[in-house]
Amino acid sequence: MKRILTLLLVLVAYAGGRALTVTDTIFDRAAHEKDFAFGADIGFVSQMESWGTKWLDKNGRQKDILQILKEQGINNIRLRVWTTTGFCGKNDVVNMCKRAKAKGMGVMIDFHYSDTWADPGSQTIPSAWTNQSVDALAKNVYDHTYDVLSAIKAAGVTPKWVQVGNETKRGMLYPVGQTNKGGSVAFAKFVQSGYNAVKAVDPSMQVIVHLPDGHDNSLYRSIFDGLKKNGAKWDIIGMSAYPRWSHLDGPTMITKVMANINDLKSRYKTPVMVVETGHYWNKAIEGNQYLVGLMDRMIKNGDLGVFYWEPESMGGYELGAWNPDTKMPTEMMDAFLGIKHTEVSWILRTSILSPTKNETVEGGESVLLKARVNHVQKKNVKTYFYVDNRIAGTVSASPYEYEVTDLEIGPHTFWAKAVDDAKNEERTDTITFFVGQSSLMEECVSTNTDQKEGTKEWTVNFREAGPYMLCFLYNNNALRSSILTLDADTLERKYFYARNNASSTTNVDIVQTGPQRVCLSAVTTKGLPSDITLRVFPLAGQMVPGEGLTDGVQLYEASAGDAVVDIYSLSGRFVRRTTERQLGLSLGSRESAVVLLPNCVGGTPNIVRKVRLK
Repeated sequence: MKRILTLLLVLVAYAGGRALTVTDTIFDRAAHEKDFAFGADIGFVSQMESWGTKWLDKNGRQKDILQILKEQGINNIRLRVWTTTGFCGKNDVVNMCKRAKAKGMGVMIDFHYSDTWADPGSQTIPSAWTNQSVDALAKNVYDHTYDVLSAIKAAGVTPKWVQVGNETKRGMLYPVGQTNKGGSVAFAKFVQSGYNAVKAVDPSMQVIVHLPDGHDNSLYRSIFDGLKKNGAKWDIIGMSAYPRWSHLDGPTMITKVMANINDLKSRYKTPVMVVETGHYWNKAIEGNQYLVGLMDRMIKNGDLGVFYWEPESMGGYELGAWNPDTKMPTEMMDAFLGIKHTEVSWILRTSILSPTKNETVEGGESVLLKARVNHVQKKNVKTYFYVDNRIAGTVSASPYEYEVTDLEIGPHTFWAKAVDDAKNEERTDTITFFVGQSSLMEECVSTNTDQKEGTKEWTVNFREAGPYMLCFLYNNNALRSSILTLDADTLERKYFYARNNASSTTNVDIVQTGPQRVCLSAVTTKGLPSDITLRVFPLAGQMVPGEGLTDGVQLYEASAGDAVVDIYSLSGRFVRRTTERQLGLSLGSRESAVVLLPNCVGGTPNIVRKVRLK
């Protein structure tokens, strides 16, 4: 999965101060709609609705809780089944399955095989099944599983997954199927009986055996080795992964869970799913980071899904994902959309004031580098100024500016980095500026516009002999190679590296003045950047070169006493140098004028003449 690196900065006001929440899209949620289960166990919903509970979406609008969950990225729900009637009984579960299907959600059924909760601390045999043999209990498991699943399927819903037992850390139906009390064979028989019932209703349903403590590899090896030894079958290994109950922080929990998952997949050739997890609702940012980190790792690992246990729960259960005060989902639920939140108490913002992008600075002069730095906590900030990726200087107090001297003629890059005393850091984008006057060669002839073995050619009017710098400015997403020629004389092989807003320079000695062709020819397919321009810098005080001559006004060799003029377009671009006598016009004492020249470059009659007397 390509990680999407877009960052959004959001200021969140709260009593007593401000906090900065940075949101980062970690994975493309939509790309994994079909191959990953973004799930929620919502077994409490019907009971909470009977109490009059209402839920709001993140915009404060009251809606059906299943609709809100779907908007938050949930595409599958999990429902527990008890052997009694009422909430979590057969009829209640059937109705919830129908509601899930109406919302386009998949379903996981979780059989507890008890009148009430079954978990690591309690796997009590249903009251109607007491004092029975192993075989009789196995038959009850089969009949109960078959009965409930048949009713769900008759209602038009086929669950994707079925758990045979819930958090069976030491087996189920204690003490008969309790593995640490000699019940390993019985436990395997119960699992196989449930497996057979599931497949009898619909063989497409996948059977899950579910254990707690997803970080504990030795537990999983012990239980699944025993099941395999005693002939039990399963399709998927399900695990619970709660940082709270494991007494681990989020990153450590993820590391241990992933190591366990990979060992189980290798050892049993079985896929793995986290069927229960959760975090403190009042530590939502921390919980969001844990959840999105876990899902990101599992998606990349090719695993099946993650289910949050009772996210909609409010009041009395501290591991829900809803705020009981606002009735709205916390930031934790954004993890199912691939969004990570990070909350910090600082904001450090840095931007460049000068030079600006593509600004020209006179050669030989110093350049004043300026940056703006904002910090809400007003902490000590040190700003580093980088020119051409080397530190030019540092400033520790406002104004954040630094003067550099002796920069060579040509293109230069500048960026700044600010660091506060808490080691928070932000850097600016890089800008390119130019030292020394230059001409931007806009008139370029391209052949093979798709750049496959193509050429780009500029005609440059060198008005004086001497050294010049050819500066190619380009955007390029791959390494490309070409040959640079000047009037058909090969100068060098040019490489354009995989960078955007970059430059590449070549120095040339011009002996013969006048128009000359600068040409780049691709060496191989796609040998030229798609976006490339040319700037030409005089390196020894010569006149700035212009575009090549066209029919119309011609360059005139000035003689003693001639008034030499430079011609500019109305947009301010230099056209060429000539004389008053050649133009057939006299400016008199005026230094500049707008005149009409019907034969000027480009066909436009409006140009600006500026007199520069020798």
